[in-house]
Amino acid sequence: MSNKKKIEKIDFGIVSPEKIDKMAVKEIDKAEVYDADGFPVEDGVMDPALGVIDPGMTCQTCGGRIRECKGHFGKITLSRPVVHVLHAKKVKNLLRFTCTECASLAMKNENKSYRKSNMMNECPECGEEMKDVKLDKPYSFYEDGEELKPQDIEERFEEISDEDAAKLGIEGGRPEDLIITHLPVPPVTMRPSITLETGERSEDDITHKLVDVIRINKRLQNNIEIEAPDFIIDDLHELLQYHVSTLFYNDMSGVPPARHRSGRSLKSLIERVQGKEGRFRQNLIGKRVNFSARTVITPDPNIGINEVGVPKQVAKKLTVKKKVTEENIEKVKDWIENGRETHPGINYIFQPDGRRRRVGEENKEELKEVIETGEGWEFERHLMDGDISL
Repeated sequence: MSNKKKIEKIDFGIVSPEKIDKMAVKEIDKAEVYDADGFPVEDGVMDPALGVIDPGMTCQTCGGRIRECKGHFGKITLSRPVVHVLHAKKVKNLLRFTCTECASLAMKNENKSYRKSNMMNECPECGEEMKDVKLDKPYSFYEDGEELKPQDIEERFEEISDEDAAKLGIEGGRPEDLIITHLPVPPVTMRPSITLETGERSEDDITHKLVDVIRINKRLQNNIEIEAPDFIIDDLHELLQYHVSTLFYNDMSGVPPARHRSGRSLKSLIERVQGKEGRFRQNLIGKRVNFSARTVITPDPNIGINEVGVPKQVAKKLTVKKKVTEENIEKVKDWIENGRETHPGINYIFQPDGRRRRVGEENKEELKEVIETGEGWEFERHLMDGDISL
């Protein structure tokens, strides 16, 4: 009996702290990556419970070996919440168009854009005066000149109803999910390390960023516990916000990019996905296939309106597979004589035993002798006038 299931739909949304808790196999809270013997540190970013990338090791979560275990998520619990930098505009809209007292929606026209002109002067429910919120890019918010802390924003968002949140463009989650309290740690299979010729390990950029987040998060937690001065805690909180933000996106305007020790800019999660060299265009859409070519096309008065001109160099690479018959065997022998480099020619001959033989100067005469009509004899000839192409 088949266990195959049909996927009906895929929903994209904001992952909530509850979902992160559910999918994480353990808490990651150690900045050390490997111990003195070169083994991954327990509760570190390369913990074997998150998957395995080394031959001979087994996953502590599922027991699978390399290529059997797909990897598992961990989590980092942040000492103080931070704003999700990729949703900063949404955060601004939610703050601007909801009441600070009762969290009710306060827009003049729900069908118009989220501009300042669409703000109401006072809350329609409780009469509280509405204050404008400004975003100091990329992730700082000010209300009447006073900075709003992420923890204060989270408390306000918790009061917003699902209905009002939907009107402000929040789909697939709750407004408070835009404030990060738990950070998912991707499986090690997504960010494998490589061993250099010297024997040293080189870690993935995402791993470097996760270590930065853990290190600053621990420093912040320690300073909160010893009741350090507010300015020290605020500075560390700002640094934690920077490291979490550059983990997601390391090319923000107005913010210096996180760099490797060599000075190279680290590649963030967004940069892995977007652009010409990202996962979608490079690996999923941009597959390399056989029997495909591209060239510049130009109008030509000498060919029909339903025809396309193909350069001979391309025509010699793009081949058409045909069977050897009584009608074409003499032509086939002529094409074999032309070989691969002279158009029209033949690149490969297929024998009844399944062997594919490459046509060359050394075997032309032999192939002309042995080739015959019948089941199993086939050839790949160059593209020629009259062939149908897509």
